[in-house]
Amino acid sequence: MPKVPKTKENLKKCICRKCPSYTFACKMKSMPGNVILMMGDMEEKIHAETMFCAYEKSQCIDEEKGCLCATCELFKEYELGKVYFCQVNGGK
Repeated sequence: MPKVPKTKENLKKCICRKCPSYTFACKMKSMPGNVILMMGDMEEKIHAETMFCAYEKSQCIDEEKGCLCATCELFKEYELGKVYFCQVNGGK
């Protein structure tokens, strides 16, 4: 699987925040960290509660309520082939 670069350009393409599995409560919990992510060096970060295909699985999402991975521009651009990156590191 190609590695998705942790860039601000890719973060802008990311649709993880629109995913039905990414609940309102999870979005609120992760908001401060995601704002800080945009201001810092994204490549240095090991974890972020977004762009799960580039970072690692969510520490907040605990239930599959649907997946948008296959419709994401990053999924197509990097030929990811798997889904639910929020649930499993590297997707499933």
